[in-house]
Amino acid sequence: MSADPNGIDVWEAFLDPQTDYSLPDFSAITPETLLTAVHKATDFARAEVAAVIADDAESTFFSTTVRFESASVPMTRIASVAAAIESNHLRPELTDAIGEVWEHLSATQTEILLNVDLFHRIEQVSVSDLNPEDKRQHELTIDLFVRAGARLGEDEREQMATIAAELTTLENSFSRALQLDTRELAVHLSEADALAGMNDDQIAAAANRAAERGVDGYLLPLNNFTQQGVLESLSTAQTRRHVLNNSMARGSRGGDGDTRTQVADTTALRALKAHLLGYPSYSSFAIDNQTAGNPDAAADIVSSLINPANAQLDAELAQVRQRYELETVAAEDVKYYLAKYRADEFGIDPDEVAKYFEFDTVLTEGVFRAATGLYGITFAPYEGVTAWHEDVRAYEVTDVTERPLGLVFIDPYSRDTKRGGAWMDQLVPASRLTGLLPVVTLSLNLAKPGPGRPTLLNPTELTTFFHEFGHVLHGLFANSTYPSTAGTAVPRDYVEFPSQLNEMWRFHPQVLPHFAKHVETGEPMPAELVDALIASEKFGQGFDTIEYLAAAMLDLSWHSLEAGEHITEVLSFESEVLAAAGFSPLVPPRYRSTYFGHIFASGYAAGYYSYLYSEVIAAWVSEWFEDQGGLNREAGDAFREAILAPGYSVDPMAAIERFFGTRPDVAPLLRRRGLAEPVTETDNEDDEASAESESGAASTRWDHPNHRAVAADLTAAGIDPRIEIFDGSTPTAAAAAEALGIEVGAIANSLIFSSGGQPVLIMASGAHRVDTAHVADLIGVDSLDRASKELVREATGQVIGGVAPCGHPGPIPTYVDVSLKDYPVLWAGAGTPNSMVPLTYEQLLTVTGGKEITVVAEES
Repeated sequence: MSADPNGIDVWEAFLDPQTDYSLPDFSAITPETLLTAVHKATDFARAEVAAVIADDAESTFFSTTVRFESASVPMTRIASVAAAIESNHLRPELTDAIGEVWEHLSATQTEILLNVDLFHRIEQVSVSDLNPEDKRQHELTIDLFVRAGARLGEDEREQMATIAAELTTLENSFSRALQLDTRELAVHLSEADALAGMNDDQIAAAANRAAERGVDGYLLPLNNFTQQGVLESLSTAQTRRHVLNNSMARGSRGGDGDTRTQVADTTALRALKAHLLGYPSYSSFAIDNQTAGNPDAAADIVSSLINPANAQLDAELAQVRQRYELETVAAEDVKYYLAKYRADEFGIDPDEVAKYFEFDTVLTEGVFRAATGLYGITFAPYEGVTAWHEDVRAYEVTDVTERPLGLVFIDPYSRDTKRGGAWMDQLVPASRLTGLLPVVTLSLNLAKPGPGRPTLLNPTELTTFFHEFGHVLHGLFANSTYPSTAGTAVPRDYVEFPSQLNEMWRFHPQVLPHFAKHVETGEPMPAELVDALIASEKFGQGFDTIEYLAAAMLDLSWHSLEAGEHITEVLSFESEVLAAAGFSPLVPPRYRSTYFGHIFASGYAAGYYSYLYSEVIAAWVSEWFEDQGGLNREAGDAFREAILAPGYSVDPMAAIERFFGTRPDVAPLLRRRGLAEPVTETDNEDDEASAESESGAASTRWDHPNHRAVAADLTAAGIDPRIEIFDGSTPTAAAAAEALGIEVGAIANSLIFSSGGQPVLIMASGAHRVDTAHVADLIGVDSLDRASKELVREATGQVIGGVAPCGHPGPIPTYVDVSLKDYPVLWAGAGTPNSMVPLTYEQLLTVTGGKEITVVAEES
């Protein structure tokens, strides 16, 4: 019989007996009580594991899998408390204790997951009579052990344990160093003139931050991102340069705040871990159990948006240069002039707009009201709990049946003891196993105004507020049996979907009029200002998308290293990755490697692409809600029950497909970001001369090195390089055929295979699937396997989904599907996922030097 995880005295030193929500009194937490609690939690887990192993009875789901889940609950609770303290208000006296907590929890978890006796007991469970949720829980538990290394040999398990301990130390070290350097690099300005362009409230906040530090003048603290909010306001180029340089210098100056060693060692250890588990890279390991499924799918969606986003960015900067008669724009100027253009073009005064977004009104009449309108839940201040800081507010949430649903802590303001950014956490996950109601936290980093002054939000902060509250709702609606699958405990590339979806309500006509009221007069935001604000949202999306894509590409590149690779020249590696992908130096990545806390300290390793992957779903579902009439309770309740409540107790994408009857597509995302959609059949119905004219126009956009390489090879072969560049990805034959309005068989797929590690290129009709055994026999090799992403890039310089028949660094043995003869014009990839080039069959043979073969394929 399993012990009650809620019944042990883990919290005896600081449990607040007055609350109904099983919360500690944060004010009573000391290093001693924290360490006492963590040791009690781990002792409980070890005792439960020992009991499972010693049990002579036949293994059952409840005696093994469920007991293991229960054994983990106290450790999870301690981890949540430690995370809340570390992220929101890390008092100096708790710093070392928090580090010890993480190291002790990590060591214990690793010890348990590598316990082969426990694993064998769990593996022996029969799942034939289990209900679907229990069966899934058992499968996820098995997978958890396997991914930790439970099936490895003894030596490899010892190595995995060492790696886990070292990674925990490195992640803690990265976090501490980054927090130190971020604090030290806050921009200290002595003269008010340097703050020209900032409004009175911003200047007062800067003066307050300086006073808190005990220095004269003004202090501009740095947030997580490369781009700092004040860059939109500062009219003095020298100050902008100072701010951006300080931001980008974090973690790379030497001393205690330098993180380059942590970056290098962490990525090398993760690559080794993946290798021990049989994966070619850490990204392959990390994405294997995510919604995307493999790193190629993640890289493809990132790559597919680079060109349309670059085109949008070029257009935005051209408009800026023309309006303000600028010959050049420096990196520190881009954010300022985009904001200035937005204000001038759309008639928007940022300071005036902020007066309509007062924090308390946004909270009660915006964020809360939208949730009430869609889901029927209500919110009321909750007394009797002591959080980690006096600024924190607590709200009890009541369901439509008037039963308590959970508790929300909201921590709005920035402070030196708080990490940057905005986030939501599950302090107490709900589950039927524990019987506990959820307690969730929402943390922002707003500048705290002076005494008697209102807290005003800019449009970006407004979006962030609604975004994080989407996570809050996901946690509150948890309805799972087991805490490990409750609420937001879903794949990284799915968890951002509910939060991004919730952003839709910030400017929605059913919500915005209730909270967008002038802080001084109470007058509603004028309709023309609302329209201008919404219209202006899409200007600057090229910039925003590029800085995000650059960070996502950095993440995937760091985690594509193979075992044995140890990149110590961190900034050089970063520069090479960004240059190779075609990113502009005018737009640095949202995070540079040295302050990329998401991937080196916060669990998003090889997962930063997730925001984009999730946004595809969010944009698609937001259009569905609009079709249902917006704040429709019936639609909201159905969505809550089918999509939000189950958490990871069901397969998320299967739940999406069951509920909506289909899977999301990318078009709503492109519309949401203001990026052009791919060319459609109707776009190609003009006469041939017009099409040739468009091709000529497109050829002037060959700004990607892959396009130039393809064009050079075609020209050398005497072929006119009429490369077509689409405003969206066409990574599959079907997508390309649809965009071009042609038969799928006329698509000449460039497929890279591996023969004993050497690349082989098969040019196959889009209507066929290559029979690898047949082709291997024809060309005289032992076998053909689909090439890895790494081999494709090495052989072609291109990515899967964008491989061309030419433009490669060197020759590749090539074979051409003879069935392509049946089409007078073929279309092949041109080096990127959004480009293609028309060729005849003879031209294809000429440029590739390929040999004709049959590929014996099934009809698609």
